[in-house]
Amino acid sequence: MLILAIYTAALFAGLFVFNFLYNMHVLLSTFMADIAATLVVWGFGISFGNSSMYDPYWSVAPIIFLPCWIMIKGVSFSIIDILFLAAIIVWAVRLTLNWATRWKGLHHQDWRYTMLKEKFPRLWFFINLAGINLMPTVIVFIALTPAYFGIGSEEQISSLTVIGFAICISAVLIQSIADRQMDLFRKNKSNKNQYIDKGLWRYSRHPNYFGEVSFWWGIWLMQMGVIPRIWVTVIGPIIMTLLFMFISIPMMEKHILASKPAYNGYKKQVSMLIPWLRIKQ
Repeated sequence: MLILAIYTAALFAGLFVFNFLYNMHVLLSTFMADIAATLVVWGFGISFGNSSMYDPYWSVAPIIFLPCWIMIKGVSFSIIDILFLAAIIVWAVRLTLNWATRWKGLHHQDWRYTMLKEKFPRLWFFINLAGINLMPTVIVFIALTPAYFGIGSEEQISSLTVIGFAICISAVLIQSIADRQMDLFRKNKSNKNQYIDKGLWRYSRHPNYFGEVSFWWGIWLMQMGVIPRIWVTVIGPIIMTLLFMFISIPMMEKHILASKPAYNGYKKQVSMLIPWLRIKQ
């Protein structure tokens, strides 16, 4: 209920900024509203001493923006609009529920945030604001822009749009399966101090991250099937891919290796992101 109240306050802050800047281009006014909402969540995170309050923002914001863009453009929910909306909703609901079932309350903060705070106490204010809150907000917004250009199009649905949608749904399915396999692995007490090497995790060290990255490539492909001349929006999935490859995955694997040295052998055999055949040693 507390998180709901905080996010409601963030929503109203975003709406205020959006209305104040309504004469600007929709993308710019939405972006500024996004930043305003993020700052509200960040402020409450500071007040309660828990930066994990921001964690669900990643998946909540897009399901607010996309319907707003559709209404602002005055479109009548064509099949293309419905496909974009369906892909975003399915992705957002799964990811938000995943957070809700795993977050243990105000006493629980993501280990990465705690580690960064302990390691860089003098820089924590900046890291918390820019790295934990603002950076993900900006990256998700950029990755979502293909949907803005794709909705409201009068073009006929193309095979590329259908392929992109199929990738989005498949990506969510991959994430769901990977998370379920991880949950079952952790519930088995005999797996304590071990790393998962079963199911999707046998062919990718991070199948859940692969699903997340694939989803945003799917959104871009959906747009390319509708309005390919604005191909520059590819910067969205590219940045998302780089985020996981050079920040999220290295940080996670360093954390795992600290307690599970044998994981290094697993790293040498299994693909980092894209599921692939294992390398025999």
